Amino acid sequence: MWPVVALEVSLHMPLAFGLMKLRGFLTVATIGGFLLLADVVQRLVVVPLVWAAPTRKDRVLAVWLRGLGAAMVGMVRVIGGGKFEPFPTIPWAPGVLVLMNHQSLLDIPIIVRCVEGGYSRIVTRKRYARGVPVISRMIKLYEYPVVDPKGGVKGQIKVLQAVARDPRVPIIVYPEGTRSRDGEMLPFRRGAVDTLLRHRQWKVYLATADGTLPCGRLKDMLSGVHKVRCRVKVSGPFDTPSDPKDFAAWLEEMEARMRKNLADLRGPAVVSNRGPEVSAGFESEGTE
Repeated sequence: MWPVVALEVSLHMPLAFGLMKLRGFLTVATIGGFLLLADVVQRLVVVPLVWAAPTRKDRVLAVWLRGLGAAMVGMVRVIGGGKFEPFPTIPWAPGVLVLMNHQSLLDIPIIVRCVEGGYSRIVTRKRYARGVPVISRMIKLYEYPVVDPKGGVKGQIKVLQAVARDPRVPIIVYPEGTRSRDGEMLPFRRGAVDTLLRHRQWKVYLATADGTLPCGRLKDMLSGVHKVRCRVKVSGPFDTPSDPKDFAAWLEEMEARMRKNLADLRGPAVVSNRGPEVSAGFESEGTE
C-alpha cells in the first residue's frame, strides 16, 4: 500500500506545484490589471467627484481607499488562496498616529482595512510619487507626506512638521523604514517618529501584522501567495509623552510591545478564509 501512495504523491506533486505557481501568476496579473483600471477610474471619476463636491471629499476618499484595500485583500484571498483573520479596528479621528511593522506588499491594504470610518495618510517614499498606477496619483490626492531619504534631513523634517500641524486624519508610519526580508521586526529608525512627536501629542496605536511574508516582494507572490496566513493585532491608544527627554524610552517601550505582539501572533490560531472582516482581537491598553 505505502509504495502505491508514495508513487501517487510523486506523480501529483509537479501538478500541485504547477497549480500553486499558476495561482500566483493569476493573482499578480489580476492585481496588475486591476490597478491599471483603477488608475483610470481614479482619474476620471474620483478626482472630479472630489473637485465637484468638496464637502463630501472625506467621504469619497474614504470609500475609494477602503474599496481598493478590500479589493486587493480579496484578490489575494480568492485567487491566490491566502487566508486572513478578521481585521481589528483603529478609529478614524484627529491626532491618531499608527505605527506598523513592515513585512510585505500587503501592509498598506491591511492597514487601510483596519482604519474604520475614514481614510488615513501614509508617510511615503518619494520614489513612489511617479510612475506607479493608482499610487502616484493617490499620493497627491490624499496629500500623503512624501519623504526622500536621499534629500537630506532638513527636507524630511519640514514635511513631517507640516503633517503634525494638520493631523485631521490618522497618520501611518512604518518606523522600521523598509520591509523586513525574513519577517522579523527591524530596529526602529526613529527620525520620522521622533519628528512627529516633537510637534504635538498623539493617540498612538500599534498595528502588528504577521503571516504576509510570502508577499514580501512581487517575485515572492508568484510562488508563495497561497502561503499567506495573515493575522493582525492592534494595541492602544497610548498617549505620547509631553517631555522630549522621555521620547527615547517611550519609543523603546513601543518597539518592545510590537515585538511581543508579533510573538503572540505566532502562537496557535485558526485562520479563517470566510466571514466578514469585522473587529476582532482588539487589545485596548492605556499608557502605563
